[in-house]
Amino acid sequence: MSKQYTKSDLEQIIALQQESLQAMQKALGSLRHQNERLERNNQKLQQKISEYE
Repeated sequence: MSKQYTKSDLEQIIALQQESLQAMQKALGSLRHQNERLERNNQKLQQKISEYE
């Protein structure tokens, strides 16, 4: 038995999916920013380590 969805049901589902997608995009942006910071800090550490070798 398949459920019959109304237009309102589908609109609500789509709105929730859009909210979820926006939240995931925000989280991904934050992770990218953190990754960039980690990469910069790693480069600085590598430079400092190479000074002592």
